[in-house]
Amino acid sequence: MKNETTKYKKGEETMKKKEREVPVFEQYQQEIMETVDSVLGRVNRELVEKEHISTETYPSFRMQKELSDVVGNSVGAPGVFGGDFQLQAPPSHVEGDFAIETFGLAKKLKVNPQLLSSKIVDGINNANEGMEFVEKASAAGPFVNVEARKSGLYASVLSCISSMGDRYGESDVNAKKVAVIDFSSPNIAKPMGVGHLRSTIIGQALANLYEKTGYTIIKDNHLGDWGTQFGKLLLAYKQWGDEQKIIENPITELKDLYVKFHDLAKENPQMEDDARALFVKLEEGDSELMALWKRFRDLSIMDFEKMYKRLGIKFDLYIGESFFIKDAENAVVDCLEKGACKIDDETGAVVVDSDENIPSFLLRKQDGSTLYMSRDLAAMKFRTEVFNPESILYVVGSEQGLNFKQLFALADKTGYLPLSTKAKHIDFGMITVDGKKMSTRKGTLIELEDLLKQSVEKSREILSQKNSALTQQELDEISEIVGVGAILYNDLHQSRIKNISFDWDRMLDLEGGSAAYLQYTYVRIQSILRKLEDAYPGGTKVLNENEISFEVKSEFSLAKKLMMFPQVIAKAQKTDSPHDIGIYLEELTLIFNSFYNEVSIIKTEDVNLRNSRVMLGKATANVIKNGLALLSIRVPEKM
Repeated sequence: MKNETTKYKKGEETMKKKEREVPVFEQYQQEIMETVDSVLGRVNRELVEKEHISTETYPSFRMQKELSDVVGNSVGAPGVFGGDFQLQAPPSHVEGDFAIETFGLAKKLKVNPQLLSSKIVDGINNANEGMEFVEKASAAGPFVNVEARKSGLYASVLSCISSMGDRYGESDVNAKKVAVIDFSSPNIAKPMGVGHLRSTIIGQALANLYEKTGYTIIKDNHLGDWGTQFGKLLLAYKQWGDEQKIIENPITELKDLYVKFHDLAKENPQMEDDARALFVKLEEGDSELMALWKRFRDLSIMDFEKMYKRLGIKFDLYIGESFFIKDAENAVVDCLEKGACKIDDETGAVVVDSDENIPSFLLRKQDGSTLYMSRDLAAMKFRTEVFNPESILYVVGSEQGLNFKQLFALADKTGYLPLSTKAKHIDFGMITVDGKKMSTRKGTLIELEDLLKQSVEKSREILSQKNSALTQQELDEISEIVGVGAILYNDLHQSRIKNISFDWDRMLDLEGGSAAYLQYTYVRIQSILRKLEDAYPGGTKVLNENEISFEVKSEFSLAKKLMMFPQVIAKAQKTDSPHDIGIYLEELTLIFNSFYNEVSIIKTEDVNLRNSRVMLGKATANVIKNGLALLSIRVPEKM
C-alpha cells in the first residue's frame, strides 16, 4: 500500500508539473472557453424550456390588436401597420380614453388625414359590437378618439396585474431570440470610474428590457485588457511596485503606479520606448510578464465584481481584447484575401479604404501589431459563430460612433456579420467634471466607489431627519437602497444621448423626478395597505373580475395607466430607450397621488369598492417595483 501511495504521489506531482508547464495564456484561454461552454448550455436550455407570457394575456395588447385589425380592414389595407400600431393617450383638447393619430397612416396611404379619420371611425363603430373592449369612436380632426368599455377593460387590467405579480409586463414579443449585450468594458488594473457608469447601467437596463420581452440574454464584459498601456504598467510595477501594497489594496496601487509612470515620463521620454519594448515582450509570450498580466486581470475582475454586486449586475462573460489577439491576426489575413483591405505600399500597414461616408482606417499597424478594430472584428466573428445571436448591442459612448460604422461596414464586407444578426451601437453622452472628460493619467477620474459612498451618506442624512424612528440597521439598509438608486435613476430617467451632470438635491428629492420620489410613493402605498389591514382585519381580499368596480375619474385614469405598462416595456426595448420607463413611472405616481388625494380608501364603506381601490393601490405598488427593477433599482419597505 505504501508503494502504491508513493507511486500515486509521484504521478500527482508529474501531473502538477505538466499543468505548470502549460503557458499562462493557454490556461487563460481554456478558462474562458469553459465559461463560454457553460453559457452556451444555459442559452440552449432557455431557448427550449423557457416559458413566456403571451401578449394575448394582456388587455392592452388585445385591445390594440383588435383596433389594428379593424382599422386596417376599414381602410382596405389589412396588416397595414405591420405590428407598429400604437394606442396613445389623447391630446389634452381631445376627450376620450385613447387616440389613434392618422398622420403617419395617411402619408403611407397618400390620403387626407381628416378623411381617413372619418373612414376609420365608421369602421370601428360598425364593428364595435364584436369588439371586447371598444365602446365607440369619434373623429377629432386628424385623430380618432376611442372610448373604451371602461368597467370591463379596467377590471380585466386589475385582475391581470393581481394574478401575474412580479411577472406583469413580461411578454413573448421576442421569444426564441438571443441577444449579446457588450457593456461596461472597464480597463483592468484601474478602479472603475464614473466614466464607465453609463455603459454599465444602460447596458444592464437594456438587458433587463430585452429579457422582459422574451430574449435570451448574454451579458459580455469586453474588458480593456490589452495594449501598450500594459507595457507602461508592467514597467512601473517592476521599478516601483510595493508587493505589500498590492496585496492590501491591489487596484488602487496599480492605478497609482500607472499615474506615476505618466508623471515621470513627461521628464524622461525614454520611458515610453522602454514600456513599448516591454509590451512587445508581453505580446511574444514572455512567461514572467504574462503571469503578472494574468494576475492583474484576475485582481481587477474581483474588484469590479464588488461594484457590480452593489449595482445589481452579474455578467455571463469577461472576454477581453486579449482573447482575440491571434483571431485578430487571422481576421486581417482573411480581409486581405477577400479584398476588404490592402497593404499600404509605403508603410506596410494594412488599410481599409474609404467607402461612401466612412473614411479609411488602419486594421494592422506597420510593425505588425493588431488594433482595436481588428480585435473587435474577431470578437464579432466569435459571437456570431458561437452564439448565433439575433442582435449584438455595443453599449459604448457616442465618441466611438465612427469606429462602429467602420466595424459594421467591414463586417458586412467580410461576411462576419450574417444577415440573421443585427449589430447596433447603443451610444450615449458623457459624464464630465467641470465640463471636461475624466482621465486616469491626469488624475481627474472620479472613482465610482467614492460617488456611491457620497450618495449613500447624503441619503442617510436625509432619512435620519425624515424618520428618527429608524433603527441603525434599517438606516444602513435603506440608505444603501436609496443612495444607489439615486445614482442609477439620475442617469436612466434621462435620454441616453444627453450628457449628464450630478445634482444632489435633485437626485434625492422626495417630491418628484427622482428614484427617491418613486421609492417613497411605493413605501407610502405599503403604509396605506398596512393601515387598511389594521382597520379591516381579514376584510381586504382579491376580487373576481366581475366584482371590481370604479366610481371616480382618477380611478379610471390610474387603471388606464397601469394597463399600458407592458406596451411601455415593449416600446422601450424596441427603441433601446430605458428612460421611457422612468417617464412612465413618474406619470404613474402623479396619477396615483391624484387618486389618493381624491378618495379615502379607508373610509370607503362599500366593501367591493373599497377592495377595488385596495387592488388599485397594490397594482400601482407592483408596477412601481417592477418598473424600478427594470432599471436595477430596489425599493425599501419603509423610509
